[in-house]
Amino acid sequence: MKQEILKKDIAKSIEIISSKIAYNANFVKREISIKGNINCCILYMKGISDNKYIEEIILKPLLLHIESPIEKNKISAREIARKYILSSDIEFESSIENLIYFISSGKCVILVDGATEAIVCSAKSDAYRSIDESRSEKSVLGTRESFVENLDLNIAMIQRKIQNPNLKIEKYKIGNKTKTDVVLTYIEGVIDPQVLSEIKKRINEIKTPVMLTSGILEQFIEKKTFSIFPQCKNTERPDKVVFDLLEGKAALFVAETPAALVVPAVFIEFFQSIEDYSERTILSNFSRLMRFIALVTVLILEPIYLVLLSYNPGLLPYKLILVIISSRQGIPLPPILEILAMDIAIEILREGGLRLPSPVGTTLAIVGGIVIGDAAVSAHLVSNMTLFIVAITVVSTFLIPSYEMTLSIRFLRFPLIILAQAFGFLGLLAGLFMLIVIIIDLESFGIPYFSPMAPQRIKDDLRDTMVRAPLKESLKEAVTFKLSLRRKK
Repeated sequence: MKQEILKKDIAKSIEIISSKIAYNANFVKREISIKGNINCCILYMKGISDNKYIEEIILKPLLLHIESPIEKNKISAREIARKYILSSDIEFESSIENLIYFISSGKCVILVDGATEAIVCSAKSDAYRSIDESRSEKSVLGTRESFVENLDLNIAMIQRKIQNPNLKIEKYKIGNKTKTDVVLTYIEGVIDPQVLSEIKKRINEIKTPVMLTSGILEQFIEKKTFSIFPQCKNTERPDKVVFDLLEGKAALFVAETPAALVVPAVFIEFFQSIEDYSERTILSNFSRLMRFIALVTVLILEPIYLVLLSYNPGLLPYKLILVIISSRQGIPLPPILEILAMDIAIEILREGGLRLPSPVGTTLAIVGGIVIGDAAVSAHLVSNMTLFIVAITVVSTFLIPSYEMTLSIRFLRFPLIILAQAFGFLGLLAGLFMLIVIIIDLESFGIPYFSPMAPQRIKDDLRDTMVRAPLKESLKEAVTFKLSLRRKK
């Protein structure tokens, strides 16, 4: 389709652009006349463009600083921009469609009568939330900064930490209707070329009218969209992104989104924290082991409790059986309904807490859990032992650093509970076996999801998995994300 080009007659150009941006109360047309009776028109969007910037950098120089009249037969948008526009970010465009996009995205467009090109200046408002501590990924020893809704500022935070000319920044426009800026960052020479090629291929294959958040982008670039496990890593922390880029990964930023999407991602790293590298080796390993113990607890504590009560009570110590029998006296519900009822109640409280302001939401989750648990025990609907098992499981979910992985693990315990109740230990083992097979079969941009442990065991990278070696060893170049090196291994 042939694009409509800017007219030499400024009145016609203004009319065409105005008709295409009709019924927009924020659309501003400021017509001026500079020396030599040259008509110009400043076009921008109020609210997303900075009015003060436009006045100081564009209007004042054009109206006050032009000393000699400009001859009409020598009009050139490039010459006017070179001499009088003070903006450091200037480009020239003749396509009407592109000019409308620039105006809608917050840039300022200057039309000059008689010129076949328009001057486009960056004038986007900087009225964004200031850099603050991450709310979902708090850190004791790490930095206190997180990404904000300003794409340029997010990229700048990465560039400040990686002062390397090989840091590459590529911009894409995704969404037929939203035309959202998506930025791909990586370190050339560190990222594997095959992985990079696969990432770019998936970005270029995206066909969607809307792209608003990194979560939407994640679902478009994942290969297995129905997988329970996240194949990309979402983070609000610049230090995490920097660490991942240095490992040979890439980061994707979506405009107006205060998070980055790191690819590829493997299962083990969702249980690692950036703090692990700031703590002493033994203490760091203790923290990691506690997270994996928490993972096992969330997945199998409740199913094993059901199996022991329903199928193999003889495996329990005699005194413990007496305690359980005593706690279950007068309870009308079978153990599985007790556990499911309490788990669902906790999930409802968690979801409700997310929708409320932070202090209120936290209070609701804690107080609500205590009140509901106490009421259930007092009403003889749930036994004390069941409530204790559920409480340990819920607290264990708090140890997993990644919110996305926490959601996956919380969901997985429900099918394991049902399998354990229906088939006993065999059902639980079958469920865990299927879970391991799914994880091993999964890939993230060509990288096996269970790397570096399976399916190909990479001994060099085992120094930083469930536990880590001292930093001199664990910070060596990883092979996990290098497809070419993996094959040689």
